[in-house]
Amino acid sequence: MTSLFGSSRFLADSTQRDRGSAVIETAMMIPVLLAVTVVFLTTIQLGITSVHLTDTAHDLARALARGVTQSQINEQASAEAPDAQLLLSNTDASVTVTLRQDIDVPIPILSRFSFTFERSATAPIEQV
Repeated sequence: MTSLFGSSRFLADSTQRDRGSAVIETAMMIPVLLAVTVVFLTTIQLGITSVHLTDTAHDLARALARGVTQSQINEQASAEAPDAQLLLSNTDASVTVTLRQDIDVPIPILSRFSFTFERSATAPIEQV
């Protein structure tokens, strides 16, 4: 049988060259998809940690402004954000709570990268 190019052998050869390429492409994409997934999950974890530190700093500042003692604030900070450093400052009219936490990326290849989150909250002192 003769085709446009002279023989049907050309058509058989072109399909033979394509065989197996889907398997190779899939095998090459699995590590890429895995890496993208890990980076995505790490980004979500960093975002959740940031929001948690912000909320905790706000709660601590509000409690301190209402008259809770510093020892109780230290206990609450240790319970809610055990890995964070607590810094307290106050003026005549307000108190400021700062939480600072160093976060290492939990990926062995990226373990030398770390982030420092510092979240502050200020609350006016409430008179009783």
